[in-house]
Amino acid sequence: MASGKQLYAEMCSELFPVFKKFFNCEKYAITLGGSHGKGLADINSDFDFRVYYETAVEKEKLPAVIVELDGLINDWKKKGMLIDSVWTRSFDEVDKQLESCLSGNCELVSYEWSVWGYSILTDIFHQQIIEDPFDIAKQWKDRLSVYPKALKSSIIKKHLWNLRFRKSDYHYKNKVKREDGVFLASLTAKLINDIIQVIYALNEFYYPGDGLNLEYTPQFKLKPENFEEKVIEILYPDKNGEIYQNQYNNMIRLIDDVLKLI
Repeated sequence: MASGKQLYAEMCSELFPVFKKFFNCEKYAITLGGSHGKGLADINSDFDFRVYYETAVEKEKLPAVIVELDGLINDWKKKGMLIDSVWTRSFDEVDKQLESCLSGNCELVSYEWSVWGYSILTDIFHQQIIEDPFDIAKQWKDRLSVYPKALKSSIIKKHLWNLRFRKSDYHYKNKVKREDGVFLASLTAKLINDIIQVIYALNEFYYPGDGLNLEYTPQFKLKPENFEEKVIEILYPDKNGEIYQNQYNNMIRLIDDVLKLI
């Protein structure tokens, strides 16, 4: 039986020639993103390939390429190798997005807690470079080696507004008194997301955005004491006693702890 590394090598040798049919140029780069790119993959992880190019293939040729790729993806799925298709982007598209973000002018993506979302900064920073003959992907990663100050300021400003507002919001307090579980579940998740976004920005680390969002925080220097435990306690409160009031009290204390770091 082939090992995981052998299967991966065989899979790439079959997929990459098809990947290259998505572009009509000499310059290209192929990378691996997602949990494999971050080095956090487990047995449940799929493969998130990215293909970057200078010029795309003619539109009339795309349908045949997609059919061929889908066939290979289905074949490898039967072998236990789950592939999340392939994301294709032009160099120009990525360059423009990076330039916008690094200058602090990019539109911040409003991630919801534990909901997948694409962030070009996270994707470029964490991705594993597989084929990059012209060092295009490497140059992108090098540009992100220093966390952009303008981005840090924008993220903190955006998410702090909601934290400060909810801290004294009488609607929030009334929902707690009414024990409105559905409302509080949604708001609690939103506030935790705001908190984690601020913590990532304070520590100048690109937010994952696609899960395992507490995986990196143990290594952070700027965070409230026992941060991970407090987050889990708020999201999954003890069923004994005044559940919602205790959850609210813990949330306000954590918000205060975060504000003290600013």
